[in-house]
Amino acid sequence: MPIRALDYDKIRHQSQNIYEIVAALSRRAKEINEQQRAELEEKLAPFKAKIRNPANEGEADKVFPEQIAISQKYERLPKPTILAIEEYEQQKFTFDYRETNPKGRK
Repeated sequence: MPIRALDYDKIRHQSQNIYEIVAALSRRAKEINEQQRAELEEKLAPFKAKIRNPANEGEADKVFPEQIAISQKYERLPKPTILAIEEYEQQKFTFDYRETNPKGRK
């Protein structure tokens, strides 16, 4: 996969600190990844039930074509990091600071 350079001017709309921006992008990418994984698991759940409780012996080791199609669809999706960067560039999400106590932790 080729590396795509980011225009710093496009991503510094909320903060001048690149490390804050990278941390926010990382958190958003993790959220996107969790959402995609949950959707995939939900769509594959009926097939897992068929494999665990097969109607006959031949169905126990069967891979369903629908299952393959669903998996391939999710494999072709853009990576969560790319989606997070695009969302941030388009200002679809922002980040803010939590208030901290004097010890530095909430």
